Parts: sequence; C-alpha cells; structure tokens
Amino acid sequence: MALEIDGLAVLCAIAEAPEAFPAIRSDVTKAAHALVTKQLKAKTLDLPGLRAVREALGPQPLALIVDGLKDAEVKALATRLDKHHPDLKDAPAVTHRRHLMALAGTLAPVSAPAAKPKAKAPARPRAGAKSAVKSAAGPAAEPAAASAEGPTAASPAAPADALASAAMAARPPRRPRQQD
Repeated sequence: MALEIDGLAVLCAIAEAPEAFPAIRSDVTKAAHALVTKQLKAKTLDLPGLRAVREALGPQPLALIVDGLKDAEVKALATRLDKHHPDLKDAPAVTHRRHLMALAGTLAPVSAPAAKPKAKAPARPRAGAKSAVKSAAGPAAEPAAASAEGPTAASPAAPADALASAAMAARPPRRPRQQD
C-alpha cells in the first residue's frame, strides 16, 4: 500500500532547509515558476485569488513570473480580470503586464458601463380628453413633476443635455502609426 505525501509540507521543508538540497536548487526554481504559472492560468482565478498570490509571493517575484508569461496569456488574464476596460483589447503587451500587476495590487477593475436608456418614440397626441387636460395644465406642471421625482431622477453632476453627455463619452479617432 503506497502512502501519499503532503507535497506542500515537502516543499516547505525544502524551502526551510535549502542547504540540505543543493542538487535540486534549479529544479525547485523551475517547479516554483511552473506552479505559479499554472495558478495564474487557471480558469477559476479571480481578482481576490490574484491578490492572494501577490500577497504570498510579494510584488517582485510575481512580476518576474508575469514577465515570463507569453503575451497572449497575459492579455487573456488581464482582459478576463478586467472585462470592461476599454483600452485592453488593442493595447500592447507591456500595457497588459502593467495593468495586471496594478490589478494584483490595489487597482479596482473598470465597472460595467451603465445601460443606455432606450429612446422612446414621441407619442402622438390623441384627440380626446387627455390632450385637453395636458394643454390646460401648461408648462408649469412639468417642473412640478420633475421636482416630485426627487434626487433619484437625475444626479446633480449629470450633464444638462444629451449632447454634452455624448461628447464626454466619445473617444478620439485612432491615429495611424508613423513608421521610421
């Protein structure tokens, strides 16, 4: 009957007494790199998991391991952990690495964009009692209705018109790269 050993306990013993294992020093380094890389590539890794890895290893060892990952692996990890970041899809690999390390630190991921309200088609006035009541109330009824809605209707920091809102959300066009 074969007994199973506790791999973590053995690795801890090797780490506590490296002088007892001089022949496997390079193998320990390769194994550590492979194990952390496997953890980073795990589909179940989330932002708290990445931060736990950084806390356990420290920022420099994690940065060295992230530098050893392929560009596509870093991009996939960064975009998976920060799905709504607008610049990550077209960014270079160095930006993905920096952003991943910032996420591992204290940077919060970009939140999902707010759902845009659907534009309603203008209502056609009916020839009836409702249109007569509305025209009799006049424009004075509209501010009263708006003030009755309270602060939940629109935040005080919201732009006054839709055009200002759209202008603030627009991204400038991409410039072509200059070749040397």
